Amino acid sequence: MDDHHQPRISGLHHLKIAVSNLQDSLDWYAKVFGAIRRPEYDHVDGGGKLFAVLVAIPGLDTMIEFRLAPRIAAGLRGFDPIVFSTELRDDLVRWQSHLDALGIENSGLIYGIVGWTLIWRDPDGLSVRLYSEEEHELDMEHADIGNPWLRYPDA
Repeated sequence: MDDHHQPRISGLHHLKIAVSNLQDSLDWYAKVFGAIRRPEYDHVDGGGKLFAVLVAIPGLDTMIEFRLAPRIAAGLRGFDPIVFSTELRDDLVRWQSHLDALGIENSGLIYGIVGWTLIWRDPDGLSVRLYSEEEHELDMEHADIGNPWLRYPDA
């Protein structure tokens, strides 16, 4: 028997999103989520050029890093690497109203396999997704899995 014990992780340090323009992403995430830049964590290269920033988002325990990587950002268009959660289906309705008020095109509520989801795109076309913690019965028959907002480009 092996006495080796797998080391433990303690959580997520931060998430990273590739972006084509740091300021555009900062402005957009501040407008949509109330993101707050944490300038003490700015990443600056040897030539003094800013290449990444970290933000705190109210309600999220983990910070998000915006990393200047235009080619990677373009390659991830339509992908949803992070799915945020909200407690209730009604919270998604409020989010949809918020997005509509900001003029941000969105999927509207989508009936998922076990809950509801709402999807929209950030400035680089990355899918931003909220999923309800409130669930309904497991329902593969009625889930809107064919919704175009759920398709990945070139998948």
